[in-house]
Amino acid sequence: MAFLVLVIAWARTLALRAVLSAVVPALVWAPNHGRTIVPVPGELRIDVGPPAASLAVALIEPHLSVRGTVFVLHGIRDSKESVRAWGERLASAGYRAVLVDLRGHGRSSGTFLSYGVVESRDLAQVLDAIDSRGLRTGSVGVMGLSYGAATAIEWAAIDSRVEAVVAVAPFASLRSVVPGYVPIQLPSFFINRCIDVAAKVAGFDPDRASPAEVIRNTRAPLLLIHGQSDDRIPFWHSKLIAAAAVGPVELVVVPSADHGSIAADASGVVSERATEWFDRHFTTTSSRDASSGE
Repeated sequence: MAFLVLVIAWARTLALRAVLSAVVPALVWAPNHGRTIVPVPGELRIDVGPPAASLAVALIEPHLSVRGTVFVLHGIRDSKESVRAWGERLASAGYRAVLVDLRGHGRSSGTFLSYGVVESRDLAQVLDAIDSRGLRTGSVGVMGLSYGAATAIEWAAIDSRVEAVVAVAPFASLRSVVPGYVPIQLPSFFINRCIDVAAKVAGFDPDRASPAEVIRNTRAPLLLIHGQSDDRIPFWHSKLIAAAAVGPVELVVVPSADHGSIAADASGVVSERATEWFDRHFTTTSSRDASSGE
């Protein structure tokens, strides 16, 4: 009997190791894991870190005078080109749009995903770089989708220069979103163990990948937009974030929209509401600074 118990325990250990060996790459390996990105002529690249990475950045300039600077962030395993339409809409409204391939995505180097923890520090460095090159004008805002939306909130939480945020279909926390992506139902303790192991490999604290927690660290006005039929990241994630916010917050739930359709934004409601949000809060910020003599 004792031998049988040992065999069962050994088999469980092997099974756990096998699952973890599959889960870690799925959770934290970036799309460009193991790849060398070769810069192309004319490409704007900004070095960030640690850990070291080189990010590809694209600017979309407004036709007239620049009213402000807005970063636009893509979703997981995607690239800045997927949100170019949002950037063009912002540029048409007078904003310089800064499209960034987050680390390990698109044409940016990087080994691991950290669900906004490291990426938010990267973005602070990108802002430093464009500021030093005279490419920052007016107030700074950020708009992101899904993974990029969570990253946008996490960036605002550590960088007071971010004055307004638009988050489209963000997750409330890494621990709360992963179960929805698992194809079979697994015990929560096992999922959390997988997250802990994966995060250790990638070098970040998984509990800091939590927009619903870190939103308490910023008073930047936050607009949340979420599809009511989103089954990938249900809209209750945005409700949790909104409930925790200490600054101005507004939640827009789009009827019948799911994760894909709200990203496609065929109706234009996302771009329209985002532009209105920056118009409103950048004007407020500029007026406040002018009245205080800053």
